[in-house]
Amino acid sequence: MADVLVMTDTVACIPGELAEKHCIKVVPAANITVGDKDYIEGVTLSAAEAYEIIKRDPDHFMTSAVTPGLLLDEFRELSKEHRDILFITISSKLSAVAQSANLAAESLKEEFPQTRIRVVDSRTCAGAEGLIALAAAKAAAKGMDLDGLAGLAEEVRQKTGGVLMLDTLGYTYRTGRMTKSEALEAAKMNIRPVNRMSDDGTMEFIDIVRKRSDGLKKIMEVVKGDADTDALHFMVSHADAPDVAQKFSEQLKDEFDCLSMIISDYSPVMGYSTGPGAIFVGFHPELNL
Repeated sequence: MADVLVMTDTVACIPGELAEKHCIKVVPAANITVGDKDYIEGVTLSAAEAYEIIKRDPDHFMTSAVTPGLLLDEFRELSKEHRDILFITISSKLSAVAQSANLAAESLKEEFPQTRIRVVDSRTCAGAEGLIALAAAKAAAKGMDLDGLAGLAEEVRQKTGGVLMLDTLGYTYRTGRMTKSEALEAAKMNIRPVNRMSDDGTMEFIDIVRKRSDGLKKIMEVVKGDADTDALHFMVSHADAPDVAQKFSEQLKDEFDCLSMIISDYSPVMGYSTGPGAIFVGFHPELNL
């Protein structure tokens, strides 16, 4: 077992078996409520089940920020076995997870002064965040200490990109950026926006396409433009579109020197506003850990 436990949240989209293999602790990025029922993402509600609800009744699929209290409980339990914890979170520009984690870590100092917790804002999400967490976990397994891992995560973040294509604008009213009628009208026009994660941790608009195939081609163009090499690790996350993700992963393998490929579910915590069919690609080069 590594001396440092690496944590991340569910938005990192790391498949459960992969998180277990690399000893990564995954905690909810948000609370999910459907009607009068509360769910834990990936535990009491699978991604497939979540997207069925989103498609059937999107207005009753609600998320709320994870609280410092919930994370404090997690830290308390983990502190019984781990002295050092590195928590890599979704971008603080997209969620309050990092803020809640820092508050929880401060509270824990009084109870467990021997436990050191470092919270690293990934400034990204989905497959890009997941790749950063996996890189940190691999380095932790080789014996890197907490300070070294925190620095490594920051270094990896700077080399990791993320690109998102929405398959529909029909759910974007849930972000408050469009009215429901505007979003539904845009959906009828088959408008598919392509966005990139920016250096400051926000999602920036790149282009609009009409066809899914054109959007996937645009993703490839962005990856080629942003990466310094064709030799890349990939994580392709999909919002209830496994066939699209599988086919696109094969196209990426044909176009790039693919060092590794992970296909995963795009977290419904974000997918409730992007809508089903969204594809997110995270990527970075070999890191020589």
